Amino acid sequence: MDNFKIKNYSEQLGKDLRLFDRLHLLIDTLGTTENLIEILDVLQKILDFDSHQSKMVRIDNPFWFPDTHWVTLAFAKFAMSASLSTTVVTLPQAQKVVELHFEEWPNASFRFTKAPLAAGGYYLEETAQNLRVLYWDVVRRRFYLDAQQFATLVQTEALQIAGVEALATFQKRLTAIAEQLAEADYDIVLPGSDTANQGNLVMTQKDLSADILDALFVSAAKQQFILKRIQNEQTGAEIAVGDVIIKLLQQRVDGGHAQWHYDIVDDHQKVTIYTLLQQLPFFYRWYMGNLNIVALKDKREVFVD
Repeated sequence: MDNFKIKNYSEQLGKDLRLFDRLHLLIDTLGTTENLIEILDVLQKILDFDSHQSKMVRIDNPFWFPDTHWVTLAFAKFAMSASLSTTVVTLPQAQKVVELHFEEWPNASFRFTKAPLAAGGYYLEETAQNLRVLYWDVVRRRFYLDAQQFATLVQTEALQIAGVEALATFQKRLTAIAEQLAEADYDIVLPGSDTANQGNLVMTQKDLSADILDALFVSAAKQQFILKRIQNEQTGAEIAVGDVIIKLLQQRVDGGHAQWHYDIVDDHQKVTIYTLLQQLPFFYRWYMGNLNIVALKDKREVFVD
């Protein structure tokens, strides 16, 4: 007992309690604030919190949640403020990360998982299919849509049941969240998600082969759609779908290559390439069959399986 110094013990206990009191204040603020900048700041501090700084106090595991839990909760606050449709947060029994349920998409649920990258960051995934929607890097301020897996997601049963209006609402939600994050100087790349920006949607690869373009001609014809060659000031092809026109156009770039892109012409600005993929099975089959070539160009380097 001679070596036991009660003053040192008390001081260390006080440090530990103050450490966790700071975490308590951060979590309380995350739950109450509606301010965008404050949410991002508090989230960053929660992610930086290191419980191992505590020498004496430990929190029992059932009451300790991983970073992905807090990231999902912060995203829920953005989602709530970005859309008139309701966002519901639930914690499934025996799980440690909350799930998000968006009113427009009632048969699906979402949560964040850690991205397996040296740079860190998180993936928003649909839980039933484990399909990624986007990548969120809180530290480096990056917010990127996974154009390939999102295209897969639009034809899943849950979204087919919900319908095209659900997809349109969900995309509006994502673009509204992106607009909020842009105010915090985020790098935003959400190709094809904004109804007001459906021109010059660049494909992943250059130099679209004649075989791939011919395959679209054949697939469209089987569904009574006519793919026409464009032979004016532009080079490419187009399909008329009611009042909407899907154009596949090429532009010469350095090295003699041709960069292909989509222009979705819709005077009412109601459709996106993703709503067309949902509504046109022939277009979806062609698109997915040539995904690594004709999919929209995204920040592929952050999306790894």
